[in-house]
Amino acid sequence: MKRYKIGDMMDNHGECSKPKKSKSCSEQNIHHSRWTQLPSLVLHKIFGYLSPEDRISASSVCQHWRRSLFHPRWWPIMKFKIEHDNIRKAKFYTSNFGHIITEATITLDSLSPICIYEFINLLRLLNQNNRLRSLIIEPSHCRLEGSSSSCINRSGDSDVIEILDLIIAILPRLNAFSLGGLEELANYSDCIVRNLDPLKINLLGLASIKDNLTIYEESHFTPDLISSFKNLQTLSIDYDQLSDQFLYNLKDAKNLQRVVVHLHAVPEKHLGTTNNAWKDFKNAHPRCLLRLTVIHAYVDIKTLHSRVLREDMPLSHIKVFFCEDINLELLHILSTFYSRTLQSVMWIDSLSDMPNSWKLTESDESPDPFVLMSWLCGQFEELILYGYKYFEENLVAIGRLKGTKMKKVQIPSNDIMGDGCKFPFCTDPLKDITTHLQSAWSPIYVEDLHPVILDPNKGDSDEFLIPFVLADLH
Repeated sequence: MKRYKIGDMMDNHGECSKPKKSKSCSEQNIHHSRWTQLPSLVLHKIFGYLSPEDRISASSVCQHWRRSLFHPRWWPIMKFKIEHDNIRKAKFYTSNFGHIITEATITLDSLSPICIYEFINLLRLLNQNNRLRSLIIEPSHCRLEGSSSSCINRSGDSDVIEILDLIIAILPRLNAFSLGGLEELANYSDCIVRNLDPLKINLLGLASIKDNLTIYEESHFTPDLISSFKNLQTLSIDYDQLSDQFLYNLKDAKNLQRVVVHLHAVPEKHLGTTNNAWKDFKNAHPRCLLRLTVIHAYVDIKTLHSRVLREDMPLSHIKVFFCEDINLELLHILSTFYSRTLQSVMWIDSLSDMPNSWKLTESDESPDPFVLMSWLCGQFEELILYGYKYFEENLVAIGRLKGTKMKKVQIPSNDIMGDGCKFPFCTDPLKDITTHLQSAWSPIYVEDLHPVILDPNKGDSDEFLIPFVLADLH
């Protein structure tokens, strides 16, 4: 049977294409008498034996069959893509699936007014969908068009208020929700939490991605709001909300597996957390791991190791985006404190020849911190390093130490330094790394880099970092 995608069913008007007529009237009459009048229950039974692709193909038989295609049974999960260049397709998906799906993921161009308008239309339809159990928002940027940096606060603008009202009406029926880092919605995290059913929620994404650190909205979120969420498995929050009391209030969430913390700055009055609180947290949640994501923390990146990190944190992933510096003390602490839990280090800045970009090659401390992680951290499996010069012999060392346990090593070719490998039996570093990883390996070449990595003034950091950041929830 010829395969079609659901998008192939739309004509230029964003609607389903019409079924082809039979070659003759007699054939058409036979066709109608035998097939177009099948009871819906029988047709659903037939469709149940088909793959999703074959159901779409079968729906081209006639209008009755096409209507059966849009049954909730066949579309429990849907990813809505609201893009400026394909808004008609977005409207088609909204009108046909918004009222029937159970799990909705919405990706949208959040800087496009027409996409924001269609996003609101979709939320209106989801508002009427009693089947909906999951709502995950994945914006292109951390802010919504029309919400300038001067008005990102609880007064908001009309679109933000309408979006918030529609989401709040949906929240009580959900078991999974993420605001996608949208700063305007994160300012209302207390309202969001109060309108959720705490016994239903297992995934909750409240962490923000801040665009302008000069405007830092005071959080109205208090630790007591989280204490009744006993079925949480995955939670993301801002560092502003993290405290000893917050960790204690998670004590009844016995199935908690992942906590994601976003840090943009360390507020002066923020007390942080104590090591004892993390010890108690680990005892209460022995399977839970922590992921720390640091974004645009230009000042506080220098003291992160002393002000934020605690030895008993169950840290598995650390991601640092566009902080314009690398903290060597922090990197050395990682292999000391988190040898049993550390899995991934991602440190990303734009390519540069500024003094900071040479720190890894000029350090007197030996061995290299990433080589130490490869040696001491049994679960370490991912290293992504952009914007900092790095000796190729250290890459060879990482490959030899970790072997097939190393799942990903990414570094731009422009940042690799060296004039030949100094290791025994190593004449070709690239081949040596490939041999030990047992998979083809090469650095990232300039033509494959995002514009913001090549030049911070020619690209949008949101476009680059948001997919990495939101992936932590899944």
